[in-house]
Amino acid sequence: MSERVLIAGVGMAPFLPLGGCDSHAALAGQAIRSTLEDARIDYDLVDQVFTSCVQGDASTGEQMLCGIGYSGIPIFSLSDGCASASSAFQLARHSILCGEAECALVIGVECMPAQISNHEFFGLKDPAGELFGHDGQVRDSIVLERRQHPAVLFAAQTRWLLTRMGITERRFDDVLGRARAQAAINPNALLSRSPDRDGWLPPYLSPPACGAAAVLICSPAFALRYGVRADVSILASARGSDCASEQEFGCVLDVLGRATTRRVAQEAYQQAGLGPEDIDVVELHDQSVGDFMVNSAALGFCREEEIDRFVQLGNRLKGQMNAVCPSGGLLGRGHAPGATGLAQLVELVWQLRGTAGGRQIAGARTALQHSTALGRSVSITLLQRT
Repeated sequence: MSERVLIAGVGMAPFLPLGGCDSHAALAGQAIRSTLEDARIDYDLVDQVFTSCVQGDASTGEQMLCGIGYSGIPIFSLSDGCASASSAFQLARHSILCGEAECALVIGVECMPAQISNHEFFGLKDPAGELFGHDGQVRDSIVLERRQHPAVLFAAQTRWLLTRMGITERRFDDVLGRARAQAAINPNALLSRSPDRDGWLPPYLSPPACGAAAVLICSPAFALRYGVRADVSILASARGSDCASEQEFGCVLDVLGRATTRRVAQEAYQQAGLGPEDIDVVELHDQSVGDFMVNSAALGFCREEEIDRFVQLGNRLKGQMNAVCPSGGLLGRGHAPGATGLAQLVELVWQLRGTAGGRQIAGARTALQHSTALGRSVSITLLQRT
């Protein structure tokens, strides 16, 4: 049984527009090969594989590995919406902690055709109805149904921030502008190769994408035995879901995960013996501009009444600008649900190693990754350079 889990290797395939790839296997294979090369080990040393894909089928996990080879080891395939990649990663970590495996490969991929309706991707194919009033309060005691209409939720979130919290429209532009600027210097970001967003997409939402990312994790004993990289450690990984008391007032910010993020963040900080003041760099789930603002406060980097100023000053942590989502985040890199959580971790490992190029946050030692699936589940992982 291991008391600690290391990240031995990471890899990513560049995020592409919808219809920009031919197969899950091609994208996943690129990410897997990069990860194994980064870790400096062969695939036959991997004990278990965890795969993540939302728009796939029962054989997608095997498709991801078809170019690498099958070795008879267990393959676990997950489809859990926007939480898929984080779910796979956390299960792999638990497998190592409990001693079932010494080395696990986690792969997330999303390969969606152009003909998949953009409206369908965001749940717009069904009539949304009047779930929220103009004040952002839910009209009925709907718990599950309201999350079937994400565009309505995000529109209500935007109205709430503008009308109830005094966030200025200029700050929305600031968040989008910085996301695009960071994406422009990120070779794996969607907006670095496809800067024009589709006309249907509201500017406050992240663009859907195809992409793949992979992370190889292992026990310290495995790293020592095979001489793999052991420069990044997982300090904590916490997950939580809704509480009825957090949902009873129907505030759209809590429907989209504000209260759950606060609670899970405290659990993760407690596990690691750290606080938000110790974090150098963050990749948070910014499926909307509102998500970026609300989650920055929920994770403890500013108070809610300071959101406007936090954005105005450049999303600073420890005085460094753009330390929140230096990759461009979902708003800039694009959102490929099955891969996004792992892509966040890959970016943070590069930051902690000091190899993030023009996006590098100087001296980054401790990092936080945050993902959420429309608020129904929230995952937070803390990493540290060893």
